[in-house]
Amino acid sequence: GVQHLITVREAARVCRRTTETVRRWIWEGKLPAQKLGNQLFIKRGDLARLTLRGRGRDSSNELAVLTEVAAIRERIRRAGGSVDVLGALDRSREAHP
Repeated sequence: GVQHLITVREAARVCRRTTETVRRWIWEGKLPAQKLGNQLFIKRGDLARLTLRGRGRDSSNELAVLTEVAAIRERIRRAGGSVDVLGALDRSREAHP
């Protein structure tokens, strides 16, 4: 559904690339995208599959965490609230060394 779609900007932030790089992946056919109105949207799973190719386990885990943080941040934004995501991650890491 739509909740699994992210913008090019959010995709770039999640995978730590520029928006130009993400658009190039789309234009080259490496990353599927859907146009809704005048904006391109990417499925989170498609982005994860593309960016995890050829990476080690640590990078995979890091991207999975970043993707989940982005999803949570988006749900909070839509609900009109705010939260200290980085603080929550730090507390979680301390609780689960």
